Amino acid sequence: MSSSYSGPLRDEPLAIELHNTLYAVGGTTRDGLEDAPDAWLEGLADRLPGGSGPWPAADELVALRDAVRAALHAATDGSPYDVAALNALNGASARAPTSAAVEWRAGDVVGAVDHHGASRADIVIAALAADAIDLITGPRRAGLRACGAPGCVLMFLKDHPRREWCSNACGNRARQARHYQRARRA
Repeated sequence: MSSSYSGPLRDEPLAIELHNTLYAVGGTTRDGLEDAPDAWLEGLADRLPGGSGPWPAADELVALRDAVRAALHAATDGSPYDVAALNALNGASARAPTSAAVEWRAGDVVGAVDHHGASRADIVIAALAADAIDLITGPRRAGLRACGAPGCVLMFLKDHPRREWCSNACGNRARQARHYQRARRA
C-alpha cells in the first residue's frame, strides 16, 4: 500500500462505508476511491472476507458505489428504486457464490464459507453488494440515515435512539449552526 486512506471509516456496515467514500471536506466533495482504493480496502481488511489475489479495481468499486448510493438513498428518502442500480447489486453479489462448509481444524470441526474458487476481487465486490442488499431489504433499513449536519454527505446506521449525525464532529457542527442561528435572530 503506497498511501493511507484519509476519508472516514466509522465501523458502519460495509455498504455504508462504500457509500461514504464520497465525502465532503471544507465544502468540497472528495472521492476516497480516486487516489487510494487499495488503502480504503486495507482499512477495512479485517472486516472483509478473505481471498487471494489483487483487490478489486477502482472502476469496479466506483461502479458498485454508484449502485449502492442510489439504493441507499432510495431506501432513506422513500423515492423509487433505480432498477439499473438493483440489477448492478444483484450482478455484483452473484460474482462470488458462497455456501456453508465445514473444516477440520485443531482436532475439531468449524464452520467456514466456501467461495467456490472466486478471486479476492470477486469475493470483496460480492460481499459489499450483499451487504447493501441486506441493508435495503432487511430490518436494518429502518435505521439507515443521512447525516443531518450542515454540509455532510455521509450516511450511517442509527444504533442509538438519539443518534442524528454520522459522528460527534458533525453533531457539534449542527449544534454550533443552531446556536449561531439563534444568536443571530436575537
